[in-house]
Amino acid sequence: MAIEHATKPEQGKPAPPPPIDDDEIRTLTARLRINEERNSELRRKLLVVEQNMLTNHKQATNEIKTVQQELTELRHTMHIIEDKIMTVIKELRLTARKEDIQLIKKYLEIWKPVKFATLDKVEELIDEKLHPGKHSDHAPPNYDSPR
Repeated sequence: MAIEHATKPEQGKPAPPPPIDDDEIRTLTARLRINEERNSELRRKLLVVEQNMLTNHKQATNEIKTVQQELTELRHTMHIIEDKIMTVIKELRLTARKEDIQLIKKYLEIWKPVKFATLDKVEELIDEKLHPGKHSDHAPPNYDSPR
């Protein structure tokens, strides 16, 4: 029994690993190298993605600023246009309506102001009536009769 006890590993201590042959070492080394290459490639791709994200973020930020400036300009322009429209509306309220113009036209047709006599013409006609021979050589033109 003493012999059996000597061949058993001690309890509490791990057993030594079985020996590894050269083929297994080469296989493990190749697999480790492939994993390291993949890891390096993933890091490189991650760096490219981060750079692209930063570039896109800067572009998006610049575009947002540009759009905000354009929006501010458009709001200002719209405010100016609204003011001008309000001015036009106020001025249109002060203009005569079609009915007002037609009423004035009727009065003008009734009164016929083109046939009104001027003060000079009335005085001349009165002088002619009061002094008939005085103005006989210088007859005023008659605007009512056709020539």
